[in-house]
Amino acid sequence: MLWEETAGDGEFVVPRDIIDLCFRIECRELPVDHAWSLYQGLRRLLPWIDGDARVAIHSIHGATSGNGWIRPPEVPGSLLQLPRRTRLYLRIPAEREPDALALCGSELRLDGYRMKLGDCHQKTLVPTDTVFSRSLTGDYVDDEEEFTRWVADTLRQRGIRLHKMLCGLRHVIHCPGDDIAARSVMLSDLEPMESIRLQESGIGSGQKLGCGIFLPHKSIAAVGSAQGEA
Repeated sequence: MLWEETAGDGEFVVPRDIIDLCFRIECRELPVDHAWSLYQGLRRLLPWIDGDARVAIHSIHGATSGNGWIRPPEVPGSLLQLPRRTRLYLRIPAEREPDALALCGSELRLDGYRMKLGDCHQKTLVPTDTVFSRSLTGDYVDDEEEFTRWVADTLRQRGIRLHKMLCGLRHVIHCPGDDIAARSVMLSDLEPMESIRLQESGIGSGQKLGCGIFLPHKSIAAVGSAQGEA
């Protein structure tokens, strides 16, 4: 954990270069570890995503997961029970939206589980001062202290000073031939431009597998309180 008090102000207009597309889905349940099969299913329908490093695929999380911060136990074959309001999100360049609309009405098979994609709408990135990534992979992921230093160094190279950070537990994303170790990460006290830059480009690798994608969050304090009550 890293914690340093700061202050800042100013108005900010959010650029619309990168957006989230939010798709309605019909899917009752899905393997907890579905990142690889989701990626494979989407790339078959949208082959251009492999050639665009700006495209990121959000993993799907149930309502009881704290929007992905609280990860279900890693039990082989465990399933997510998905409420009807569950959505699939793709983070893409705005100019790719017409191409991505080809997903509407299509069907995916994810490890034998059916997912029907319905209509979608666009969501603009939100410049909250707190953001989190459900899965972040990078150097020293097995050591929280070293991993925190790596994140701070990576941000510093982009001109972003890290003030507050919480790390979640290490978890594994299973892929054929090469599993990926990752941690959930929350960053706070960001300037609006810093927040948007992180959401636009992420950190680390594996963004087609749900890694390194930052999402807006209301407050780091709420997570700290929830952890203290657990």
